[in-house]
Amino acid sequence: MSQEPENSQKEAYSEITIRLPERIVRRFDELKEQWGLERRGAVMERLLDEIFEEAKDNPKS
Repeated sequence: MSQEPENSQKEAYSEITIRLPERIVRRFDELKEQWGLERRGAVMERLLDEIFEEAKDNPKS
């Protein structure tokens, strides 16, 4: 069973297209495998959730 983000069934989504260097795409594929995810988009979502959560927990004065 994959570990897709919990909110993937509860939120409305928009599609975006991004252009990335191959080295980053390869890293996404490594993380996808490591985290048991099925899509590169799920990797991006997980990374962004982590960044935004850290920002919320550590606001700058």
